[in-house]
Amino acid sequence: MRCNLLDVEGCHNVRDIGGYLTGAGKALKHLRFIRSGFLFGLTKQGKAQLLDLGVRCVIDLRSHREVSLYPDAVVGDSHFSWHHLPMLDYIYSSRAQDLPDSFPPSLEEMYISLLEESRAGFRQLFELFAHPGHQSYIFHCTAGKDRTGIVAALLLSLAGVDEQAIIEDYAHSEELLRDFVSKVDLGSLPKYVLTSRPQTMQVLLSHLKTQYGGTQGYLSEIGVDTIIQAEVLKKLLD
Repeated sequence: MRCNLLDVEGCHNVRDIGGYLTGAGKALKHLRFIRSGFLFGLTKQGKAQLLDLGVRCVIDLRSHREVSLYPDAVVGDSHFSWHHLPMLDYIYSSRAQDLPDSFPPSLEEMYISLLEESRAGFRQLFELFAHPGHQSYIFHCTAGKDRTGIVAALLLSLAGVDEQAIIEDYAHSEELLRDFVSKVDLGSLPKYVLTSRPQTMQVLLSHLKTQYGGTQGYLSEIGVDTIIQAEVLKKLLD
């Protein structure tokens, strides 16, 4: 399985989505869109590594509570432009262990709910991706698996990457996060929060196809017009 792991000290599940081939045989540009877990533990060396990779724009997809408890180490650093676009805030802004009923019955339902209930967030995200002032991004949630995984899937799908490659890219998180999740106390949380099964991404991609005709249709439906989509594609494609 292909996986462009990046070494960034103090951060986990850091991957470049560049290099994938589209159906037309074009390769996605390297180091334009990087996915990761949160940057709370990012060291001085880790910051330098991000800068060396060309990253100046950081997009944090976590809830307000997650951000307040574990702020990214780049916040307040003039070398980086940090943007907070909270997703799944209705779940993670409270102490989740005390609110197990706030979680959907399955991860698949959570993902579909995220697509439908965070339309404004996804629109703002793609507007930021299209902004001419930024060329390289790192986007993340906490583990770099769910919210981050969906964003990566939308980018890869928009570019025309094969569905199986998108599914494999998503599923790779489960292996990469073994050490991270071994330290997580689930309490009363559903066990699925630690998984990234191929079937889960398959369901999400099927939902996009069935309801919107695919990712382009979904983005258009939520207000990401063809001009913005084209600007994002320019940054994605080699």
